[in-house]
Amino acid sequence: MRSAILAALLVLAPLSTGCLVVPIDPCPEGDCFPLGSAALSELLSGPDAFDVLSYAEDFERLRVETSTVYENQGQSGEIHWSVAKDDDAQLRSIAMRLTIGTSTIDTEVIEGQRATNVRIGDDWYEGRDAIPQYTDPFEEIAKLASEQPNGLWPPFGFDTASIADLDWTITGDPLSLQQIASASNATHTIIIELMGAPPMITGIETYSGDDQQFTLRVTTGDAVSLALQEGLPRTPIEFSLEAAPLQDGDLTVWAGGVPEGLTAEVDPAELEFHGLSGTGEDATSVASMAFDVEYSNVTLNDGTWWEFSWSDYVVDGYVSGGDFYQIRTNATGELNVAIYDLWAEAWTGGPLQGS
Repeated sequence: MRSAILAALLVLAPLSTGCLVVPIDPCPEGDCFPLGSAALSELLSGPDAFDVLSYAEDFERLRVETSTVYENQGQSGEIHWSVAKDDDAQLRSIAMRLTIGTSTIDTEVIEGQRATNVRIGDDWYEGRDAIPQYTDPFEEIAKLASEQPNGLWPPFGFDTASIADLDWTITGDPLSLQQIASASNATHTIIIELMGAPPMITGIETYSGDDQQFTLRVTTGDAVSLALQEGLPRTPIEFSLEAAPLQDGDLTVWAGGVPEGLTAEVDPAELEFHGLSGTGEDATSVASMAFDVEYSNVTLNDGTWWEFSWSDYVVDGYVSGGDFYQIRTNATGELNVAIYDLWAEAWTGGPLQGS
């Protein structure tokens, strides 16, 4: 389950005799550990001072997390993003938690292999992808964000040049090579965390009173751990027939395409179309067809019929974005259609979902 559920993203020294030892050149004045304010300003002014896509190229394991807290006209809200990847394990994770007032949506998807894990709140489920195609989530989000700039994407881009000229106070821990820099402008207090040699930005925090807060954290290497759980409850495919039917003379017709944003391809033998009669929990299935049959016309004892068709339009042998379906019937009364996921033993939507 992904949704969709998917845009644009995040980089900072050692000690010997008080100076950097990598590279071996004598350390220039102001570049000793910790950095001086002028040296940090010069670093922040650089075009590549903080670039998440560059981080994604440099690190096989990477996690970037952001939290944005705001208050507007008495309404508080928070949105938290966590995006991670492990290139060697061919796994990636995208998590989002949105809180508005007392309402919260909290989801995560771990994918990249045939099995997937999906979290809704505190509950984990197993999903599947018949044709797993691992892609770097940071590159994908950046691409999607450039194509759909008004979409909801992680705020992984940060213009460090805009804060470069502030008067920085910097402290450092020579054992961990961590440096913490803080400064303020007319509206915000800014805190930058830098790690390693050469220094790389691994944290950014901005505060504007209690109304606005933004934090960003970068984690790399062995500290990033992604793994798939086994034996979880199965969750159905994210594809349901919820569009209103059309009337074609005496016929009722449902037709449309499998959404392009479908996050996983599925074996058509694992899904069934169902024609339903009745409403709500009293609805019953009166006719059905497995997707892999592709076409079927079922005539009932009362003389009414249901016609199902599914077209593998993209010709990949799986149910995937761009495929086409059509369901027609001459039945009358309270009618509906739904998809049953045989693999998950659950309805993907419709009045019988959850039953």
